[in-house]
Amino acid sequence: MTTATPTSTEDRALALLGQGVGPEMVASAIGVSVSRISQLLSQTEFAAAVADLRFQNLSKHNERDSKYDLLEDALIEKMKDCMIFMTRPMEIARVLQIINQAKRRGASAPEAITNQQTVVNLIMPTNIYQKFTVNANNQVIQAGQQQLITVQSGQMAGLLDTARQSQPVIHYEQHHPGPG
Repeated sequence: MTTATPTSTEDRALALLGQGVGPEMVASAIGVSVSRISQLLSQTEFAAAVADLRFQNLSKHNERDSKYDLLEDALIEKMKDCMIFMTRPMEIARVLQIINQAKRRGASAPEAITNQQTVVNLIMPTNIYQKFTVNANNQVIQAGQQQLITVQSGQMAGLLDTARQSQPVIHYEQHHPGPG
């Protein structure tokens, strides 16, 4: 954050980023550009405040998850204790199912474990972009005047040998002046 008083835009961005909302969605929600959010995140104080809020929120969610885990454990024990009587096992099974399906929000939440993908959007200026030629698959095949090729890693040694053989060899002779 800046050393001056934070603006309402910064406060709103901080609140949303602290809750784990992505920069693109934050920018859209508060009506600024993604680059503005990036500028805020590049400020040490702002980034530290976001990290602190994320830690607080994650801690709160982990505490809640732990309580659900304790309830689930207690219900499993209750089910085990009642198995010999089993007059109404479906009531316990239903409550156990509800607790088991409760949304976990903390670090052990499935989406927190599996959804760790970061997408970076790059906007290239047109004068640089025009120096690259791409094919139908949007792969760069030429940079400036240099043609680019795709090579398997196993073929690199052979390609290097071919390139070395096609280059002219320059010999340097050293001349030592004789006694004069």
